[in-house]
Amino acid sequence: MATVQMQKIQLVASTAHRQRLLDTLQALGVMELTEVSREGEENSKPQMKVEATHSSELAIANIEFVLKLIKPFAKQRNLIEGPITMSIEDVRNKVEEFDFEPIVEKCRHIEEEIVALKNEYTALENTQAELEPWQSLSMPLNHIGRTNRTITVIGTIQKTGFEILKEDFTKLSNLINVEIVSETESTNYLVITYVSELESGVKEILMVNKFSEVDLPSRNHDVKTEIAEIKKRKGEIKKELGIQDEELKVIANKNEDLQIVHDFYVWERDKIYAEQMAYDTKYTFALEGFVPKKQLDKIKSKLERITSAFELTKIDLQEGEQMPVAIKNKGFMSSFEAVTNIYGLPLPSEVDPTPFLSAFFIVFFGLCLTDAGYGILLFVMSALALRFLKLPVGMKKLVKLIMIGGLATFILGTLFGGWFGMTADQAPAFLTYDKTVGGEVIKAFKWQIINPTEGNGPLIFLILAAILGFAQVLFGILIDGFWKLKNGKIWDAVLDSFLWFYFLVIMALFGLSKGGIFLADYAQTITYLVYFGVGALILTQGRKQKNIIFKFLSGVLSLYGLVGYFADVLSYSRLMALGLGTGIIGFAFNTIGGLVGNIPVVGIVFAIVVIIIGHTLNIAISTLGAFIHSSRLQFVEFFGKFMEGGGKDFKPLQKKCKYILITEK
Repeated sequence: MATVQMQKIQLVASTAHRQRLLDTLQALGVMELTEVSREGEENSKPQMKVEATHSSELAIANIEFVLKLIKPFAKQRNLIEGPITMSIEDVRNKVEEFDFEPIVEKCRHIEEEIVALKNEYTALENTQAELEPWQSLSMPLNHIGRTNRTITVIGTIQKTGFEILKEDFTKLSNLINVEIVSETESTNYLVITYVSELESGVKEILMVNKFSEVDLPSRNHDVKTEIAEIKKRKGEIKKELGIQDEELKVIANKNEDLQIVHDFYVWERDKIYAEQMAYDTKYTFALEGFVPKKQLDKIKSKLERITSAFELTKIDLQEGEQMPVAIKNKGFMSSFEAVTNIYGLPLPSEVDPTPFLSAFFIVFFGLCLTDAGYGILLFVMSALALRFLKLPVGMKKLVKLIMIGGLATFILGTLFGGWFGMTADQAPAFLTYDKTVGGEVIKAFKWQIINPTEGNGPLIFLILAAILGFAQVLFGILIDGFWKLKNGKIWDAVLDSFLWFYFLVIMALFGLSKGGIFLADYAQTITYLVYFGVGALILTQGRKQKNIIFKFLSGVLSLYGLVGYFADVLSYSRLMALGLGTGIIGFAFNTIGGLVGNIPVVGIVFAIVVIIIGHTLNIAISTLGAFIHSSRLQFVEFFGKFMEGGGKDFKPLQKKCKYILITEK
């Protein structure tokens, strides 16, 4: 319904105008290009194009490397400032005057220095950690090892094995000295000195007792001196890293210039890819792709400003080729595209569900929150964000949707008596009035119709959710039927869609009449209408089967679909669960705030903190839950009735921007 009608076209023009025509198409952003192929011909890409692609990709990669390196030091634009805003001509001028290559080279040198310094620092840290337990070792480190007459080793042993080790050494010889340098709860750090003649015996004892030898760096000074030198070097490294950071801070002043150049090279890369999709002859080139039908005249008009030497023709789809899909809704409805886009696009032959889901989604969102106070806050915060923040188009649609949801929440919350989780006794006087119940005067919320937490309120809420769910399911079936009629599938519409619509309605009336709730006097007539519906389904739902027995069995089995529809309607009970949850959690935070408020002196401060933090969390979690579950009801229970989905997103050649916003000069 709001799906953009697409047309495949072919553009043939003189090679002399290639660049300007491609620039124009990219600036318009309305044509998705496809590969042009000619059967039996090879369209080899010139080496020059491949090199140009590599050059653009390299430039993008280099700039992204620099931007990542300087990001901690660069000034980041906030939401109020918004993205960099420039015209295309200003971007080109910036690229011509700004040489980024020297910056890239300098950043590569700085990164190499930083990596080398950090690696050295890590190695020093590890060495220091190894030396720490040996600080009491007084001998120079280069004395550890072999001399003419003795051998000195250092290492660790479990405390449980230390006494056994000493006993074994005593049995072997009295020319072995064992000294404990330091110890932990489980480990002894030992220095062992013995004469060279005992080497084999000592090594055997050390191995049996699981002695772990430690290898420290050889120095002509002791451990304490070595640790001091390590700490000194670590300090020097920190200073050197600080110098590198200062250089990066200077480069970070060019952050925005680099971002502008980055986006320009993305445009150039995409344009080169577009060139490679063209079909070239000696004097002409051909492009093929999809454009919105309404944009054809605009494209022709723009191209004619460059040259009249081109031909724009409509062409048919190739076998197996599928049109891309774009959806476009105006005004109020455009905000709900955020929901549809999360699910995915419809097929080209399907209806855009956005206009149909809007009313249901917003009501479901409000029912999931059912707190007028929260609704006011959502509306105000969203309105302020739209007014003062420069948001991307997609984010702006989502914020508008939340704003509309806040308004719906306010209205429904008022009807349900939800005001920041307060009871009527806790609420300000302007929100309440006195009413008499059973001879007793009590306070009640103004404009409240349903109290979902008292009496039969929860049941009414559940019934309301079921009615809304049943209505949306029926609406989905009707959409399916009318769309089939529009596409000429009359019998499918009548026998698959409208027949099921009739059967579901008559089954609902059957239940109401039998329960004496509605049309009880016509219960018998409605029963006959149910029999008719059952018979019609059995006779028609298996019509596509070739065997008559299979036709009958398929018809009978189709009645099981009633269970599926019942399950769909039951899914809408989540609206009640989330609606009750929001109010109960808000009430709980109010209660906790009231309890801590009784604490002397600081109680009022604690109460304010609890209430602010509690309600902030409740709003955030409840809003997220309302959006997710309202969306889920659309995706599963509603879309499944009339839409398969899986459409290919329309991706036109355009000037994609990560950092800047293009404006008309």
